[in-house]
Amino acid sequence: MFFRRKSNQEETSYWLSFSDLMASVLIIFILLFVYNLIAYEESMNETEKMIQELTSTRMKIITMLQEEFDKEDIDIIIDPKTGAIQLNESILFDSGKSQLKDEGKLFAEKFIPIYVKILLGNDEIKSQISQIIIEGHTDDVGGYLYNLKLSQERSLSVAQFLINPEFDYMYKNEMEKYLTINGRSYSEPILNSDGSINKDASRRVEIKFRLKEEEVLLQIQKELEKGSKDDR
Repeated sequence: MFFRRKSNQEETSYWLSFSDLMASVLIIFILLFVYNLIAYEESMNETEKMIQELTSTRMKIITMLQEEFDKEDIDIIIDPKTGAIQLNESILFDSGKSQLKDEGKLFAEKFIPIYVKILLGNDEIKSQISQIIIEGHTDDVGGYLYNLKLSQERSLSVAQFLINPEFDYMYKNEMEKYLTINGRSYSEPILNSDGSINKDASRRVEIKFRLKEEEVLLQIQKELEKGSKDDR
């Protein structure tokens, strides 16, 4: 009788201990969940703040560029969202060629000094600039590799002119530190309203800038995408 009562007490004690353990584990999981939730909210708030600052800086640059180009009566297309400058192929190159035309050189000589001065002549803006990109684009006539080569050669041709010793302008040496080129073939065509490719508009060179915070956001996006794949 004594041993049976002791056995029951030990069994009861065991289950109480096990329940306490499970309760402790549950509390730990709850605390971890709350911690991760708070960290996630803080991260999202920080990301949202970064996006707002990024948008503000970009819009400031776009406004300054547009005002200066209008003042100098330079007819140029600036994307109101990205700040990319779109230069039509007909201004810069003959069809299927990558050698910069004299007309293209004269046009570059008009707007590039203004563009570089705004991006690199202002310390506040300059501190936010990560890259200045020259990007070639084509239409979809011909193969992808042919157009890739052509778009790369065209962007290189523009870059070579911008750093040519004969083309002198303020902050040119600074420009060289930020300059990079891309060739995109026909991967980013400009479309008509009906969804068809606008071949004339698609054949272009874009000059664009990338902000440092933009690279941070791109890295965050990659990490989120990676985490999403890992969860599958």
